[in-house]
Amino acid sequence: MSRKTIGLSFYVNFPTQIRKSPVVKNIANSFDYIGGLVSLQRLSGESNVEFKNRLWDVNVHLGGPDYEGILNNIGRELGFLRRKALTIELKTKSNGEPVAINPRVDFLANRVVLYSDWRPNGTAVIDREINFYKLSDSGYYLSQLVTEINSSPYFTSTIEDGTRSNLHSFLLIRSTSDRLVVDDRIRVDKFQELEKTNITNDSLSFVEKGIFETEVNTAPAESGEYFVDYLNGTVESFDLPSGVGACSYHYAKFPMEIDCLPIQIFSFQDEDFQKELFDQKTLESGDIVNALPNIEGTEIYHQLYMETNVFWGN
Repeated sequence: MSRKTIGLSFYVNFPTQIRKSPVVKNIANSFDYIGGLVSLQRLSGESNVEFKNRLWDVNVHLGGPDYEGILNNIGRELGFLRRKALTIELKTKSNGEPVAINPRVDFLANRVVLYSDWRPNGTAVIDREINFYKLSDSGYYLSQLVTEINSSPYFTSTIEDGTRSNLHSFLLIRSTSDRLVVDDRIRVDKFQELEKTNITNDSLSFVEKGIFETEVNTAPAESGEYFVDYLNGTVESFDLPSGVGACSYHYAKFPMEIDCLPIQIFSFQDEDFQKELFDQKTLESGDIVNALPNIEGTEIYHQLYMETNVFWGN
């Protein structure tokens, strides 16, 4: 029996070159266990350091059902952490006292309001209002907003290092410099150092009305009189308190630090936000009310009605 060698021939085309990047695959570790305890999941491709910073943020910027709580939760879930963007300070006289008597700053949905004298009794002297919602507004970019604030005789502001000067100002988290203390204990002493300084005039209220009955501008000389140093947060009374009472008051928090997030939420119940969605109409009485929705308002409402079949077709 004869044997024959059978030869095989292979014809190979030019090889195809394929380039791909390796896919990052997270390996669960102790950080993921901690994330499960606080209901926070690691993002795809997120490093341990990045995930750890978000885990820490859970107890720094608490979540909740209010404006800041919802914003904190949404930002953290998307991988964004709020950071300081702007600082506002008070301009002072040569003796170091603030120029403004009772300063206050409010960041609202569409503008910032600077008060030179704000009191809870209804007194409100507005220094200026700076709009920043629309591109045509004078404070739309952060650098523009700082320029407007610095033109005030009462306030000065600076942008934090690392914050872009062309940041949209409506990304600043809404806040106020006004703070409220509801239960500051009064000791058995005629001279009280309150917990806070920069006390707002006409905001102090005492439990022991008989001891703190009449406020005077000099050292108290009769029963029931008391003197308040609003700047330094001290109270001097003629009578000796019992030590079981307390007081409440407003105070101004300065320097005021404002955080930012690359996302923002708005409420349709917010009158300031509504003004940006509707054309404004002046009635014969002089009152200004919302008229028809503008282009932005129409688009937003149509989008909402498309998502939910409430009040509007399919």
